[in-house]
Amino acid sequence: MTRYVGYIAMSLDGFIADADGSVGWLDPFNEALAGDTGYAEFIGTIDALIMGRPTYEQVMRWGWPYETRAGYVLTTKPGFSGEHVVAAGDIETLRAAVATNGHSNVWVMGGGETQRAALDARMFDRLRVFLMPILLGGGRPCFAPGKQHNLTFTGATQKPGGIMQLDYEIKE
Repeated sequence: MTRYVGYIAMSLDGFIADADGSVGWLDPFNEALAGDTGYAEFIGTIDALIMGRPTYEQVMRWGWPYETRAGYVLTTKPGFSGEHVVAAGDIETLRAAVATNGHSNVWVMGGGETQRAALDARMFDRLRVFLMPILLGGGRPCFAPGKQHNLTFTGATQKPGGIMQLDYEIKE
């Protein structure tokens, strides 16, 4: 059975990127979190990633940091392909491709549209949100507008620099 997980940093006012799509606002927090913050353990369980096309393009500018993990790209652009991309298309196309390829732990990452599509498709099993102590005042929302979803709170952990890790399971 495939498990889909969310693991994402968000400003206190609900944004994952500024209006230009930059995540540079996270840099000061990376310094506060110097050392192992649980990411190594988390990524060690992941065998594939789903991301929106803008996130994929941004990641590729930095260089693919996910080693041999497969990438699936949510896009409406017909025929989209790229390095590390196993499949591209709508959320149901990606779900089918993940199943066909036998992935067991998939990180649904970056992009409010991608997060929303996965939520609305009832893909998420659990969600880990890092609430950052900053108000961006605008930008790209963590979750694009859509229907209501109820979550079950499973825990909170205070991290250095005033960061809160909030863990949820999806309650449907």
